[in-house]
Amino acid sequence: MDLISQLEKDIKNLKIQGATNIALTTLKGLSLAVEGLKKEDFPDPDKFLQKEVSRLAFARPTEPLAQNALRFIFSQKENNFEKYLQKAQQYKNMIGNSKYKMGEFGVNLIESGGVYLTHCHSSTVNNMLIAARNSGKKFRIIATETRPRYQGRLTVKELLDAGFDDITMIIDDAASSLLLENKININAVFIGADLLSDKGFVNKVGSQGIAYCAGKNKIPVYCMSILLKYDPRIFTDKLIESRNSSEIWDYAPSGLKFIAPAFDFIPYYENIYLITETGLLKGPAVKPKALELYSFLNSPLPVA
Repeated sequence: MDLISQLEKDIKNLKIQGATNIALTTLKGLSLAVEGLKKEDFPDPDKFLQKEVSRLAFARPTEPLAQNALRFIFSQKENNFEKYLQKAQQYKNMIGNSKYKMGEFGVNLIESGGVYLTHCHSSTVNNMLIAARNSGKKFRIIATETRPRYQGRLTVKELLDAGFDDITMIIDDAASSLLLENKININAVFIGADLLSDKGFVNKVGSQGIAYCAGKNKIPVYCMSILLKYDPRIFTDKLIESRNSSEIWDYAPSGLKFIAPAFDFIPYYENIYLITETGLLKGPAVKPKALELYSFLNSPLPVA
């Protein structure tokens, strides 16, 4: 199996997961494809590069951070393939710089003595929480298991390794009652996003219920996402990835049916705020701000 095929497989089976990791893997795929061009002649090198990179960017459908890399890198044809690699590095720098700015805005929302709930695993959210703790703030974290793949365990392991000493894990089903009753005085919810649209955002399945229940108690939900995750396509349920039933029940009884979406679409409820590289935004501001910062998002995806 060639390296790009292996990376594609690793993305699909979640060995490589998280929007940023998938985007960086997509950029790595471009480097591998360019190396392939040096070893073998192709009748249409540009088409070959786009096809190889697209395999990684679309290995999972709800990954606009990786897919927007195609818009940026292949917006115009280059005679020198090194220029494509230079654009890939520029895009990588954009991701890094945007996440750094976003993290600073998030730290300011954390208060000592606060209680914060998080769902799934977001490197951006974790890095922000760690930065807040390193600044001297002491606070409590409530983390969901995030079934069926238990990404919440990765979240708490990272935070424990970073020195956190007040973390509580709950099963996913407990989140709604904790938020509705709020007996432990949850101050806010921090979650990530895989996709931003003009009407809402996409995050791990279970996120919609958490956002809705938090809203009933006027608990703010902060979605941390750089605007490079904005997807200019009209959102439809077809963009929600369905996972293999074996993730829920391996060797399940014959004839049993499953509904196994990987993600929820969360409308921009009143209690939802987006922490972006430009600061705090409400939902209606996402599209105009994203297109203002990154005009290439208006470009069509290249067709390999």
